[in-house]
Amino acid sequence: MASDGTAGAYFGFPVSLDGVTIFIGATLDNDNGIHSGSVYVLIKGGGGNQPPDTPSITGPTKGKIKIPVEYNFITTDPNGDEINYFIEWGDGTDSGWIGPFFSGEEINQAHTWTKKGDYTIKAKAKDSNGAESDWGKLLVTMPCSYNLPFMHLWEGFFQRFPNAFPFLRHLLGY
Repeated sequence: MASDGTAGAYFGFPVSLDGVTIFIGATLDNDNGIHSGSVYVLIKGGGGNQPPDTPSITGPTKGKIKIPVEYNFITTDPNGDEINYFIEWGDGTDSGWIGPFFSGEEINQAHTWTKKGDYTIKAKAKDSNGAESDWGKLLVTMPCSYNLPFMHLWEGFFQRFPNAFPFLRHLLGY
């Protein structure tokens, strides 16, 4: 029986659950006239707002500079609230707060790095009531490069002797 209810009000018919929120009907509760009914809303955990889960970041961990790379971000909010995202790209730039998006909706964002290096993409979510999640992280390397042995020696050689390359090309018949 509801805290303000009476016997025969049919408390518990119907019932609906949405995340941590439960809606309980009392179809024959007539506080507001005959057959007006009532709905009681209960939230698990005493009704406090819970922050969104830590966002998951997926996408390539290696790429090339000056070419946009796309990443997917997703999280859910225990209360079912709408979510905004804040993304730090690890190169001193960020997205600012973007959204709102539905809880559980995957979003796609692209970024272009301009310098070689290792970067940590960080994202956090904030629900429509202001509760913020922890940071989700993904380490990326731009560009995907390979260290060839003695490459720096060849670079130094050709810088010191700029005419050596055409001479070697001639000797090799190219």
